[in-house]
Amino acid sequence: MRNEGHSKEKAVNPRMRKYRLFTSYQKECRWLEQMALEGWFLIDIRVGVCYTFEKGEPCRLLYDVDQFRLSKNPTLEEIHRKEIFLEMASELGWREVTHDEGMVYYFAKQYEEGGINELHNDLQSRRQRAAKFREILEREANRLIFWGTVVLLVDLAAKLVQLHQRDLIGGWYDWIALLYVIFANLCGIWFRRYAVRCEKELRISRAEWESRMDPSGGKTVSKLILTNRGLRRFLEKQAAEGYALTAMTALKYSFEKNASGRQIYAMDSKRLVNSRLRTRHRQAIEDGKDWNGWNNDWEIQSVHDAEEAGWHFVCALETRAIIYRGAEGCVGPLNDPRYEKGFRGVSLIGKYGLVLLCSGTLGAILGFLIA
Repeated sequence: MRNEGHSKEKAVNPRMRKYRLFTSYQKECRWLEQMALEGWFLIDIRVGVCYTFEKGEPCRLLYDVDQFRLSKNPTLEEIHRKEIFLEMASELGWREVTHDEGMVYYFAKQYEEGGINELHNDLQSRRQRAAKFREILEREANRLIFWGTVVLLVDLAAKLVQLHQRDLIGGWYDWIALLYVIFANLCGIWFRRYAVRCEKELRISRAEWESRMDPSGGKTVSKLILTNRGLRRFLEKQAAEGYALTAMTALKYSFEKNASGRQIYAMDSKRLVNSRLRTRHRQAIEDGKDWNGWNNDWEIQSVHDAEEAGWHFVCALETRAIIYRGAEGCVGPLNDPRYEKGFRGVSLIGKYGLVLLCSGTLGAILGFLIA
């Protein structure tokens, strides 16, 4: 009889576990919403990959997330922040479902036709949430890199102690330490990149994200382009096919569908900005303290020059280059055409990356010749 009762209870409220790994909160929420349409509702999540669902009547349920992890020394405002937010969310119809070990809280709400169907329905709140996620992810990255450095220093200290024994190969500890250092640094780098991507994703509205993910509305192309002329031709070819550039990295270009006439492109960089300034007999923009290209003086000057010539800002490739777009026949030249024949070495990998690459290549050649 006990087994029958237990089976009846399970039949009334059946549960199911699914294992998924997401690197996008937006995709994760859309998946949870699809599960709700099939009658499975989230009730718990463990270690970010184990989802527990409970069976119910299928309905259109919306999901959203927020982060409520306290810092080491929280202020009174931080302590009350979650309480205030939960009260506000409840007034808007959002209920707390569960949270994971990283204090990422999951909220759910019935879809309302014509109502407010986003937990963060204004730009300021989305920016605040995105900043929280990025800060926490970067904190995790710094922690991984810190402990990787500690393990490396401890291992080097042990090597110095063993130096007199001429035993530099070491045993199992050295291999474990080396693997951990590699793992920690790779994870730290990944967390940093993920933090930036996560912030960009959470800053935009649901509608904007869905439009970007719609295959009919845009596309992404992976391509290595080595020259400025090749980049311009590639972008203008895409424009002729009805696609306008929205973002780019060194190897990936994102486009949206755009049938607003023929578009042409121009790329600008710090070197080209300084070249224009010298032509005007003005002082070039240089900062000896700016080792990483974080000073935005040249970007400000570039935007001013481009807008005067009729160009519109599209995107920036980190701190190394800016891409502009304009309608053919409605914009003036931004740079001398001869610069288009140059290579994109600096814009692709940066000045210091280019120096390291050239130095490594030269060292390899000299080492081979000497050997």
